[in-house]
Amino acid sequence: MGRQPCCDKIGLKRGPWTVEEDHKLMTFILNNGIQCWRMVPQFAGLMRCGKSCRLRWINYLRPDLKRGAFSEIEENQIIELHTRLGNRWSKIASHFPGRTDNEIKNHWNTKIKKKLRLLGINPVTHQPLDKEQDKNELENSNSQNEQEKVNGKFTVLEESKGDHINEVVEKAMSSQSEISSVHLINNYEVMSRNMDMEMLMTSIENGTSFSFQGSFRPLGSSSVGQWVQSVDSLMCWDGIDYID
Repeated sequence: MGRQPCCDKIGLKRGPWTVEEDHKLMTFILNNGIQCWRMVPQFAGLMRCGKSCRLRWINYLRPDLKRGAFSEIEENQIIELHTRLGNRWSKIASHFPGRTDNEIKNHWNTKIKKKLRLLGINPVTHQPLDKEQDKNELENSNSQNEQEKVNGKFTVLEESKGDHINEVVEKAMSSQSEISSVHLINNYEVMSRNMDMEMLMTSIENGTSFSFQGSFRPLGSSSVGQWVQSVDSLMCWDGIDYID
């Protein structure tokens, strides 16, 4: 839940304060003091918001208000306090009697920050800008090196992946070639058997004898070449013409 508004803000006067309003507010506070800012406008006879009366008194009408430009001693003290407290302007203003937190904040943003940058100091961290630039460059270089390491790892992974794919393809091609050779040998075996059967039928018709020795040999790994040569000899054109 947020803070309740100090008033209904209906029918209240807005805009710059008049001399008469300033006189009413000063007279009431000097005679009665400050007890509740919400009740001050009603008792002082003002058609103003309680918050407006408080800001008018603190920033313009209170007797101990210090006016004028900030001295060099005050600026150095503001810088020192800002180093320890940061942007806590109300706490900084408590070290300067007669100065308001709003006045100190405006002076910091308009004058002191520019002065520190000209001196080569970061107004936020109060560190030399050269060291911060070197630090930023070092962080950027470290991040770049880390990114290069990550990219190198991805490259190695991609290369290993490519090698693995090539190995799989080679194995598949070799297995395919082995399968093709097996099919070729089987086809030669079937063709040879068919040739032997045809030669048998021809020999029976002509009344000649035919021997199966050497026709149906088991196909081993050592005799494949010899068997292929024998089949090639059976499949010569002269033999085929003779069979027809």
